[in-house]
Amino acid sequence: MNKLTKNQIKKIEKFALNYYKTLDETHGIEHAKRTIKLAEYLAKKEKANLQIVRLGALLHQFHDGKIVKRFLRKIKVDDKISKKLAEIAECSWAKKLEMKAKSLEAKVVWDADKLQVFGPFGVIREISCNAGPRKKTFREALKHTRWITGKIYSFLQTKTAKNLAKKSHQFILKFWKIFDKWDKAKL
Repeated sequence: MNKLTKNQIKKIEKFALNYYKTLDETHGIEHAKRTIKLAEYLAKKEKANLQIVRLGALLHQFHDGKIVKRFLRKIKVDDKISKKLAEIAECSWAKKLEMKAKSLEAKVVWDADKLQVFGPFGVIREISCNAGPRKKTFREALKHTRWITGKIYSFLQTKTAKNLAKKSHQFILKFWKIFDKWDKAKL
């Protein structure tokens, strides 16, 4: 597999960051930075290719491997690298929970993205996204957030991510039990 040039890396970064600027607050540049930071941490622990993981984390929000491949072809990225980065983008869509990533790098980026659903931050982010850009009612936003925060733990693909999320996942399960009591005024 050929290496990427500094110029290609800069073009990929610019391409991705320009896209993140067009997204809602829950999926914008802050999300990209968190995903990169988490992905780099996981990559080091899981011994994944750090460069592929970092760039894949940047490109994950496209969710469309064809768009990513087309752009990478324009800037003459090696086919093997292009396929890995396209797989990461393709695998990163939450609606495809059943789809398991094949490469370690795709698993790492999947987990880095999904770790942002855990804990207090994740609940707030999910409710905000559901009520805001997804335009769900308050109850629909709660229902979807509850579903995803309860389900996503079982879809984490790396041991490191499962270990990181374990306490937050347990916290969220308790959170929803407490929420039910307050919601029904059964204190």
